[in-house]
Amino acid sequence: METPRPQNLWWILATFIIAFMLDAMPLPHVLALGRPEWVYMVLLYWAVSLPYRVGIVVGWIIGLLLDVMQGTVLGMQAGVLSLTAYLGLMLSNRLLIFPFLQQCFVVALIMAVNIGLLHNLQGMVGVVSQGYLYLLPAATSALVWPFLYLVLNDGKRRFRVQ
Repeated sequence: METPRPQNLWWILATFIIAFMLDAMPLPHVLALGRPEWVYMVLLYWAVSLPYRVGIVVGWIIGLLLDVMQGTVLGMQAGVLSLTAYLGLMLSNRLLIFPFLQQCFVVALIMAVNIGLLHNLQGMVGVVSQGYLYLLPAATSALVWPFLYLVLNDGKRRFRVQ
């Protein structure tokens, strides 16, 4: 009988921990306005890259943890992250074959949808923001995506994550 190979799922967990740390890192107000959506992008990458391992339930759990970390209404981020995982699962066959420029455009659209939905949900509970600056993280996330993709993909290959 063949011994099962280790799946090295610790790399997935480590990337989420690093994304949480980058999301919680204090920045000056001007830079914080454009902070990339690290947790959303890491979840999107894993949902696209390993759709049979990371999906909607993982998105929900990560979202609950993000709700607790940020002090938002419990379930708000969880629902939006579940949507991110769902969109990643739906695009898993297509997104990885796109060139980086198209990937960045799709990531910007997904992040804009997520941020807009989260902004509307926060508006329902009384959190008000001015202008459309809340969409700035969608643009910065798209700019960071190629580098994040390369780092996560290299780690996936190096640690043989399956």
